[in-house]
Amino acid sequence: MKILVVSDLHVGEGAICTDLATGTSPNAVKQNFLKELQNLAKRESITADYLLVTGDITDRAKPEEFALAAQKLTEIASYFNITDQSKVLFVPGNHDSNWIEEEKILAANKSNIELAIEEKYRFIQGESMFDSILKNAKYGCFYKEPYFAIWEFDNINIVGINTSVFDHYDKKPHHGVVRQSDVALLDEKLTEVSIKDSDKLNLVMLHHHPMQQPDLPFNQADHSILQNSSRLMDVLYKNRINLIVHGHKHIPTLGYHTNDYYHPITILCSGSFSARLDDRYFQGVPNMIHLIEIDEKCPTNKTIKGSVKSWEHNTGHGWEKDRSKNGIGYIEYFGNSMSPLDIKTSIRNHIVQSFKIDTHMSWTQLIRACSEIQYTPRKLLDIILKDLEQELGFKRFDRPSHDELFILLRG
Repeated sequence: MKILVVSDLHVGEGAICTDLATGTSPNAVKQNFLKELQNLAKRESITADYLLVTGDITDRAKPEEFALAAQKLTEIASYFNITDQSKVLFVPGNHDSNWIEEEKILAANKSNIELAIEEKYRFIQGESMFDSILKNAKYGCFYKEPYFAIWEFDNINIVGINTSVFDHYDKKPHHGVVRQSDVALLDEKLTEVSIKDSDKLNLVMLHHHPMQQPDLPFNQADHSILQNSSRLMDVLYKNRINLIVHGHKHIPTLGYHTNDYYHPITILCSGSFSARLDDRYFQGVPNMIHLIEIDEKCPTNKTIKGSVKSWEHNTGHGWEKDRSKNGIGYIEYFGNSMSPLDIKTSIRNHIVQSFKIDTHMSWTQLIRACSEIQYTPRKLLDIILKDLEQELGFKRFDRPSHDELFILLRG
């Protein structure tokens, strides 16, 4: 299964490209942005089964922005051979709330929350594509309780949570919110449908980050993290969610997390697909797109193995494999359930056995001997190999290919 992820498009005045800008915006400095994305898909034969959009679809939640976003998201999906519109899914971000409309209601009557929510989401509901996507949900709604929706497909359960609904126009500082009562309702619903026992992939998408992310290249504290996130995460661990994808933070990250339930969740922060990033803070952070590939799900432990591929956009070069200093890297793996000590022991044993009969060992030979090693995060793999290089005396020669990471030469 392949899942394409984009986030924080900021269609309108905040978009970095003319394809996604409305009117004349000084931020729209890139030409042929989407054409170059189409070229990437053709050049590398990239296809996907689903497209997920994790919020901040628009910049100011205007009707013309949602209309343009719907058109362009349909085009983007087609580049990757996603022709079934029911497999294009979204969650709203804080920029998809029209705070001008909300303020009109709350300024007159602070207690009229339900009407204010209805008004600030009037334009996204008025765009037929986004309206039909939500109507296809098996359960729930983004704009009234319980403020989450569940879609069921043959091979995946997708839970979308609106974390922006209670980020009102006058909240200082602005941050995501999921109420404790809504977390309780989510737990109740996930338990009711026995999602933890499902053989399908269980994925949650939301806009705000449920766990603190690295602040680089910022020095200031980040106060925009999701309120009540620890309670939400506890429910997601308990119900054996496999993947969380989110936006909001424009710096992409990939992490592997667990808690007292001993169930791992992989969390992808998508970064931004097409926002104009402030050069004062985002130097070295490009616009990005990601492809999640799920290779297998364990029928017993309900854990998954897979990878995330990422591409960055560079002016004059188009879309390329991610090599940015503040990115994820072109390809990163997740799902190795072995302890670091067991991984190191396994790699050591295979290297020792290989060197008894040969002068070298390649990455391909290593993962052929133990396929689990392939799903080791590259940071951990690098540390283990450095330790073993000192211990066993071999020389490591890194390769430019992502399929053949290195060759180890016997000392």
